[in-house]
Amino acid sequence: MTTQSELRDLESRPQRYWNVDGIPELMMGLTWMVWGGAMLLGNQIESKPVYKAYWLFVPALLALSGWGQQWATKKLKARFTYPRTGYVEYKEPSRKQRFFTAVIAALSAALLAATIRTGRASGMEFTIAPVTGVLCSLALLVASVRQKAPHLLALAGVALALALAAAALHTSWDGISWMFLWLGLAAAAIGGWRFRRYLAQHGVAEGVEL
Repeated sequence: MTTQSELRDLESRPQRYWNVDGIPELMMGLTWMVWGGAMLLGNQIESKPVYKAYWLFVPALLALSGWGQQWATKKLKARFTYPRTGYVEYKEPSRKQRFFTAVIAALSAALLAATIRTGRASGMEFTIAPVTGVLCSLALLVASVRQKAPHLLALAGVALALALAAAALHTSWDGISWMFLWLGLAAAAIGGWRFRRYLAQHGVAEGVEL
């Protein structure tokens, strides 16, 4: 008789398999680096008209890069992972879930950009980076436990360390940009290392052409 723990293990296997090759972390890291770079660039613009126009464009960039990350991840898996360790059906969200996810992503991107652009005089500029780092650390911790992906604990530790550094250095709005940049670099490094190890450990299945 199948136990409850065995059923949970079977249910979580597709999610664990999705993280077996390092590609999701690699693409997530590159996306975070784009976010951090975009925000750093915006904070360096001195012309007010250009500054306003740029920050109207940033939410679309953040949302599109998030969509591009998912698209690129699937393409890379089809190219490198499936010929080596096979295809696994990952439970796709329903149309309603995709719609609400897209809405939440767009609103979150707009809120982040608006907060950075308009909140400089509110006094929260010295707390936004530490708070963001702690939230990222908690999210990665939860993802590590739910997906049984211990490598995400390393990223959770990096996020927490960046939050503590931002608090100690009393960083302002550039702190959140640098946090995304450094956290993205760490995620890309971990993902790239895991991807390289995956390719070294798994050859292409016989009869399968790349």
